[in-house]
Amino acid sequence: MRYIGPLDQEKIRGRFEQELEADVRLVLFVEPPGGLYIPGREEPQTGRQTQALMQELTELSDKLLLEVHNPKVDVELAQQHGIERSPALVIERAGWQGGKVRFFGLPSGYEFATLIEDVVDVSRSRTRLSDATRQALAELPAPVHLQVFVTPT
Repeated sequence: MRYIGPLDQEKIRGRFEQELEADVRLVLFVEPPGGLYIPGREEPQTGRQTQALMQELTELSDKLLLEVHNPKVDVELAQQHGIERSPALVIERAGWQGGKVRFFGLPSGYEFATLIEDVVDVSRSRTRLSDATRQALAELPAPVHLQVFVTPT
């Protein structure tokens, strides 16, 4: 089963060809499916869906590099990225030591559009924020930890 339809593939491929500047690493942390469901943890299917979606996305540009890790095996790497649950996706510019974007869960629906925007922004090392917004953010007195929670409908 494909998650990205042919028309959307072409639109995304064209956008990536025009807008991606540098390589982007998509570092995905997923646990292999087990035979036991544990309440309070993501369903194993969500990890498989996320991995399949990221594999499809990386097929749309040579500038996207997918790495898949098991957070229970690659514990140190997961800790470096602040990963405490899975599936988790880290988007970072290859070779860049600056900021990064993290997604937890399956980036589908409206979150998929956000994912595409983030991939482009990370590749370009800049966002489309206005100067006024940048100034307001620069004046914040302390770092901000922002989390967005969504519920599939």
